[in-house]
Amino acid sequence: MEKKVFPGSSKPNRFLCSCILLLLILAGITALIVYLVYRPSKPHFSVARLSVFALKNNVSSQYPNLLCTSMQLTFVFNNPNDRVGVFYDRLTVYVYYHDEPITPPAPLPPIFQEPAGTVALSPVLGAPSVPVSGDTLTQLMADRAYGVVGLKVVVLGRVKFKSGPFKSGWSMLYVRCDLAVGLKKGGTGTAVPLLSEPKCQVEI
Repeated sequence: MEKKVFPGSSKPNRFLCSCILLLLILAGITALIVYLVYRPSKPHFSVARLSVFALKNNVSSQYPNLLCTSMQLTFVFNNPNDRVGVFYDRLTVYVYYHDEPITPPAPLPPIFQEPAGTVALSPVLGAPSVPVSGDTLTQLMADRAYGVVGLKVVVLGRVKFKSGPFKSGWSMLYVRCDLAVGLKKGGTGTAVPLLSEPKCQVEI
């Protein structure tokens, strides 16, 4: 038997589909507006001060390729977001010379940063005996004698953002700051000059 189709019977279905499509479009536009208003920018990092108390070969040890390092680093976290707070967790800071760490990892406390807020931390880094390669030790001592040492500060951890009741998931945080440090010949000072503007790269 041939099925009869009555005129106008598909209009309710078409109307329902149009309503669903309109709601999806409005939801997409709303989500886009919220994202554009609240999307977080990467936090900014900078190194404000470096004090070096020891940076020398540990000659008293039976192992020749050991460094005695002691330094204090002051770096600044800046949140450029006016509406978004930032959580930092599992933060660890190292100091590298070339591609080798010359300080053990130093843990930092968890931090919540208010919108447009700034936080400064001054961890003390170092150890009496830090193992390095022979080439690294030789080059570092040569730079130390010359009075200019290139260092790299690395911060690892995780970060998430909070805007009102909304929170993002955790993302990995990697910060690298390249420093050129001036050291007095024949001795180690405390607050040492930073010979160029430290450049910090932030990856999330």
